[in-house]
Amino acid sequence: MNRAGSKIRLARIKKGMTLAELAEKIGITAPYLSDIERGNRRGSYATLVKIGQALEIPVEEIWEVA
Repeated sequence: MNRAGSKIRLARIKKGMTLAELAEKIGITAPYLSDIERGNRRGSYATLVKIGQALEIPVEEIWEVA
C-alpha cells in the first residue's frame, strides 16, 4: 500500500464508509478504488480530487508527487 492509498483508506474508514459506498459516491468502480488504496494503480488527479471532496479532506493531503 502506498502513502496516498493508506491516507484514503484511513479517511474512508474514519468516515464509516465502505469501499463500495465511496466508489459509488464518486462514480468509479469499487475494484478501481481498491487498486488505488492498495497502490496497484495511481488515480488521476481528478479522481483524487473527487475522493478528497467525498471524504472532506484536501487533495493535497493525499496527492503524492513522484
